[in-house]
Amino acid sequence: MAAAKKHHTSKKNILLILTATLASFNYGYSNNVIAGSLAQVSFIEKFLTVPNATALIDAIISGFFGTALIGSIVQAPISNRWGRKWCNAVAAALLAVGNALQAGSTHIAMLLVGRYIVGFGGGMMLANTPVYISEISPAHSRGMLVGLQGNFVTFGYVVSSCAALGFHFVDGSYQWRLNFVIATAVALALLFSLLTLPESPRWLVANGRNEEAGRILTDSPTLLTDIHRTRDDPEGEIAHAELIQVIAQVEVDRSLPGSWLHILRTPSLRKRTICTLLVWSMAQATSITVLANLTPRLFGALGYDTVLQLGLGVVWTVFLCGGCIVSNLLIDRVGRVKLITAGGFGMAILLSIEAALQARFLNGQNLTGTRAAVAFYFIMAFYFTSTLECAAYVYGCEIWPTHLRSRGSTISYIGFYVFSIWTTAPAAQAFATIQWKYYMVFIAVTIAMTIPCMLYLPETAGITLEELGAKFGDAVAIDFDHAMQDRMEKHENGEVEQLENSDQSVVTGPHHVEQRV
Repeated sequence: MAAAKKHHTSKKNILLILTATLASFNYGYSNNVIAGSLAQVSFIEKFLTVPNATALIDAIISGFFGTALIGSIVQAPISNRWGRKWCNAVAAALLAVGNALQAGSTHIAMLLVGRYIVGFGGGMMLANTPVYISEISPAHSRGMLVGLQGNFVTFGYVVSSCAALGFHFVDGSYQWRLNFVIATAVALALLFSLLTLPESPRWLVANGRNEEAGRILTDSPTLLTDIHRTRDDPEGEIAHAELIQVIAQVEVDRSLPGSWLHILRTPSLRKRTICTLLVWSMAQATSITVLANLTPRLFGALGYDTVLQLGLGVVWTVFLCGGCIVSNLLIDRVGRVKLITAGGFGMAILLSIEAALQARFLNGQNLTGTRAAVAFYFIMAFYFTSTLECAAYVYGCEIWPTHLRSRGSTISYIGFYVFSIWTTAPAAQAFATIQWKYYMVFIAVTIAMTIPCMLYLPETAGITLEELGAKFGDAVAIDFDHAMQDRMEKHENGEVEQLENSDQSVVTGPHHVEQRV
């Protein structure tokens, strides 16, 4: 009976996660808003009519990722101390302030300050949101639900690109400011939306608030409770078993150190660190962030005017979003590692073709060749998000135990942002000088990092967060099947067990899962 109930996700759970992904949308909008600005005439006239314009573009783009790297590190202590959703509240406030500064910028220095504040808040948000979603998602659909971060990041790209195209037709020197005004409003909407979200039940248990966690997972229906009770499981047996498992595992983890030094010294955590860094580092080495931020300018290099640059930029982001939908359908069926491996090797092949096309047709004199080069931009966008985007968001946070998950997410986004900076900092100048040869760097690094991903990463699909430790050699307090069996036996015997009010460990010998690699 438990097995039959195991494959359902409550509508309330989905609704809460969709609300949480407004944070992902904010990151996508605030990140991509600059791509459209760099093609708008009023923005160029305001800031980029100076001799060092190319260097300024690199500073605008790579500086965002530099401060985002710092934000992804800072989010861990905030998230651990005050909770997942309040960490996002701080990030939302920073995005509102930073975008408002950009909208009102009168000088390039003011724009850069605003851009860097947004980067800091965006880094916090991008690292913390998948942690929150993973901790309120059921195991069987966790990949799809956490992967929604990718959908809404790319949806943010789509909306900001559409706005940039629309504002191009506004006649006024304030034209470029309007997209930043929208970004400010969206950040404020996120701030208020957090009032409708419950705190992560796993964070609550880790902080000794078992009763609150129990209400969120299993209590009688209200707006913020009972999120894992489904129509097929009206008594919430699955949710109660999940609570048993969470409390048991947290009791085990509570006795363990949580320092950065402990992570480096412990073999199972060191393996997690390597796996975490590999995934996003390889994904960013594919040049996707360069393309996302410079797409209109790259289309311009192929001979298209401003309207077509912005219009094709919109289409490119739509392809990104479409790929994420495909990934949602595959990630829990195919598994994370197969998607990551296919994504790395596939992107290397597509980059090779793009480089060859640009080497031959970059001057724009051959219309067929130019169209082929543009087409492969779209194919790369779709392929990246259908394989790597969502899988990377999921994998980097789910493999870490609850008490270290925020730090694990930090490690994941260190890889993300270090490689973002590495690829974007010289991008404008590199494409202006060595042109298509810059793709050869991406191809070499992507292949070199995909091979260890294929050979080293353990698969995580369909396994509860508490049981994933066994994949890395850790002890698991109690597996889900035994937790479910305990719950069912007590229910059938009429026993009332208030685990959520208990501070006692529920680890029992027969149900202990031995360490295994």
